[in-house]
Amino acid sequence: MTTIFGPNSRRVLQFLTHIEDLSPQEIDRVAGVWRQTSSQTRAEAWAEVRRTTTDEERYRILVAASVARRAALDTAQSHQRHDWAFWAAVWDAVMAIAVCDRIGGHYDTLIAPVASVMPFLGVCRRDQLGTHHLPDAVLGGSRRP
Repeated sequence: MTTIFGPNSRRVLQFLTHIEDLSPQEIDRVAGVWRQTSSQTRAEAWAEVRRTTTDEERYRILVAASVARRAALDTAQSHQRHDWAFWAAVWDAVMAIAVCDRIGGHYDTLIAPVASVMPFLGVCRRDQLGTHHLPDAVLGGSRRP
């Protein structure tokens, strides 16, 4: 497979196809969890993405993030949701998915808001990570199978 969206293009594509399936309540939950995350913690995670990727990989990851943001905006609009925190959370999530295990615990920081409604995203590498790494507050409440 061509690495159009960075090191984990297949996983990014899987994520992109699930964004439009989110309900209005799930969109609201993602936005709420994103707002609870410290901006400093997110900045540290972004810095780790930058540190662990090449210029070409970062370009591809930004392409993926742009596509994901557009999908998030379209999905939110279709449900009359206009909270920018939702598409910001999707942006963070796709960055995490693209680099996955290279950023260690920062993966959890970036993925947690979206993983609160898509628990399968809590798994980065089947042999190492799983949703047990995500905070209980994220995994409680409305969860997708």
